[in-house]
This record gives sequence, structure tokens and C-alpha cells, in this order.
Amino acid sequence: MPENKKIKLDKNSIMFTFWKYFSIFAVAILLLLWLLQIVFLNRFYESMKINEVTKIGDYLRGQFEKDNFETQILNYSQRKGMNIEVIDEEGHLIYPLTLIDVIINPKVIDQETFNEFFKGVKDGKKPSRVFITRFENLENPSIVYAGYLGKTGASTYYITIKTALEPLDSTTDILKKMLMIVSVLAFLLGLLLSYYFSKRLSKPLVEMSRTAKQLGSGDYSVHFKHVNYTEIDDLSKTLNYATDELTKTIELRKDLVANVSHDLKTPLTVIKSYGEMIRDISGDNKSLRDKHINTIIDEADRLTDFVNDLLDLSKIESSLEEVKLEEVDLSEITKEVMERFQKSLPKESYEFILKKEGRTHIIADKKRLEQAIYNLINNAVNYSGKEKTIRLEVIGKNGMVEFSCIDKGIGIDKSDINNIWDRFYTARANHSRPTVGTGLGLYIVKNIFEMHKFEYGVESELNKGSRFYFRAKAV
Repeated sequence: MPENKKIKLDKNSIMFTFWKYFSIFAVAILLLLWLLQIVFLNRFYESMKINEVTKIGDYLRGQFEKDNFETQILNYSQRKGMNIEVIDEEGHLIYPLTLIDVIINPKVIDQETFNEFFKGVKDGKKPSRVFITRFENLENPSIVYAGYLGKTGASTYYITIKTALEPLDSTTDILKKMLMIVSVLAFLLGLLLSYYFSKRLSKPLVEMSRTAKQLGSGDYSVHFKHVNYTEIDDLSKTLNYATDELTKTIELRKDLVANVSHDLKTPLTVIKSYGEMIRDISGDNKSLRDKHINTIIDEADRLTDFVNDLLDLSKIESSLEEVKLEEVDLSEITKEVMERFQKSLPKESYEFILKKEGRTHIIADKKRLEQAIYNLINNAVNYSGKEKTIRLEVIGKNGMVEFSCIDKGIGIDKSDINNIWDRFYTARANHSRPTVGTGLGLYIVKNIFEMHKFEYGVESELNKGSRFYFRAKAV
């Protein structure tokens, strides 16, 4: 019988967090609805009535002394259910008048009430005032508008508008019952909808988390799915890019271990073998001994070059050395490096030709630039073939300076041109020991050029030679 698995609710999960905030939002909306409909309903109703009375009073004051003034008063009284009266400064009713009112000339407001109603109004300091008061003969409070109309002859006229504030208790009770039902239904619906939307929104992130765990466990074949949300989709693309780069790094590490161990083991084996040969065979034979010792020295030099290249590569990739930019003459640097090569090579073994045109000053790190040019010349020497002519050109033109290192050697196959800048390229193909070079020279050159943001490349044709170049802005 299968065991019942208890579902644990992770309160720190993004789904639960979404759900919680959506639910809080739903509750806040319901609370706001209750406050507006129940708690603030009376205040809202009172405020609306005051605004309505004020608007009507101000309008009627503007209609005073016009032909339709009395008609306007009658219309508003009937439509709005308001008591609108025009009185004089003694409180006598002026309008509306019945036949009996005309005979008895009634006084609708005593002097004390008049002074209270028109406090600050009768002397013209302000045109009107609105207030709430209670009348003895009415159960509910009333809103009163008291306004100054103006003078006609020797008399001054005023207007009063009275309307009762109806109780909202019964309306509030009805709203409470309706809101109770609406609130329960809205809250339950809000919980369901918030759960659905939170699950839908968090699903891509949950899947992304699972995929990341697979990646962390060593499965580099994983792929982060694309989704419809821009931010999450951007994150997915970034993680896919990181996965690809991580995969390349893992493969590169394997190649690095294989190539470095191979390139270190081979010269050490040769050095040991020739050392044993000197000890056992050629110790007394000077000619043979010198030949074996020269082999040991060559292999030691080769090993030293390889270690130096590794150290240079490590410094460049880890940015251990700061780039010291300064104005340098590219043609002078090229000349110095070329002369260094000429001194180290056997006399008349290679022919170097240097061509300079225009202004050749650029901004660069002199030490690193010398290293890059040295590696390019060394590469040309190693692969020059039978025609041992190395042509160096430094041309300043149209605000740019272009360096070219040209040889007439074995060239590069078109299918390999994009790979020559990779580290250990010469040894990667079959893990055999390269005839010349360490396989790091051009990779170091590429890093130096990219460090300077130089444009660089190679043009080559198999068995006809190669031209390595880079371009920099002239100063």
C-alpha cells in the first residue's frame, strides 16, 4: 500500500510569496471597499449634498435681477426638493409668495436667526456661507445655504436654501449585507486566482531552478527554456550562454591538461635520455658528447619558452599586469624587435625587409606590443618554408596605422584560418608534438590586440604564404 506523502509548503518559495502578496492585495481592495461604502458613506453623502447646495446657490445668485430668476428658483425647488427663499434684511419673505403672503407680508426669520445665518454675509465680506444646523420642527439635520443677492432700490435681498440630510442607516444595513456576500465570494475567488497566477508566474523560475541543479550536478547538456516574460527570457538566454561557455571551459581544461602534460613530458624525456646517453655512451667522445649536450640545451630552451608562454598567458588572462598606455612609434618598435631576431638567428639565414610609410605613432602598451610583434615574427620564421624572407610593413594612412608581417611560407588552409588564434592549436589536432612553437604564441597575440581593441586578422593561401596584420588609430 503506498504511503501518503505529505506536501510541505515552502514559505520561502517564490510561488508562495506571489500568492501571499496577491492575497494581501485582494484583502486590501476589500477593506478599501468596506471603508468607502460603510465607514465613509455618511461623510461622502454629506460632502456631496453640500457641494450640490453650494453649486445651486451660487448659480441662483448669478441669476438675480434677470427675467427668469423666479422661474429658476421654482424649477430647482421642485426638481431637487429644496426649500429656496428670497428674503430682505429684516427677514421678510420676498419670494415665493402666495396670495395670503402678499397680504400679511410674513417674517420667516427673526433677527437673531438672520444674524446667525448671514454672519459675515449681510455686510458683503463674503458672498455666501454653507453650514449644517438642526431645526426644532425637523428630526434630521439640514444643510443651509445663506447668500447675498444685492440691492434693489432701498432694499437688500438675500437667499436661503434648505435641504434635509436624510439618514442612511437602512441603506448602510443593505450595503453591509451585500458587501458581506461580495467580500466572501471575492476573497475566495481572489485566493483561487492568486494561486493560479502565482503558479503560472513562478513556473518558469521553478523549472529554471531545476535545470540549474542539473547543471550543478555536472549535466552540461541541459538547456534553459525560453518563456514569454522578457526578464526571465533574458535570464534564460544568459544562463544558456553561461552553460555554453562553461562547457567550452571544461573541454578547454581537458585539452589544457592533455597538451601541457604532453608538451612538458616530451622535452623532459629527451633531456633525461640524452643525459643517460652522455653518462653511458658519449662521455669520452667529445664530438658526440657535444651533440648530445646541445640537444639537451635545445630541449631545455624549448621547455623554458613553453613555461614563459604559459606565464605570459596567465598574466594576460587574469589581468595581473596593468595596461600602461603611452604614445609609441610602431615602426621603431618593429625595427627593434626585427634587429633582436637578426642577432639571435644564424647570419644570412633569413632576410628581413622593413617598410615604413607615413606617421606611425599610436597609443599602446609598449611591452605588450613588442611581445605581440615578436610572436608574429617568430611565427613567420617558424613557418617560412624554403623562401626565408620576412617582410614587415608599417603604413600610416587616413588616420590609421597598419602593421603587416608577411612570409612566403607554407600558408594556412582556409578551413583552419579561424582556428589559428586558439590556444594549443598546433598540438590540438592529434595531440602530437608540434614541429615548432608552443601553440600559445598567436593566442597571446590575439589577447594583446583585444586588450588594446585593435582590429586584427590574417590573409593566407596554402603554399603561398601568409600576412598577419593589425590596425590602430594614429596619434
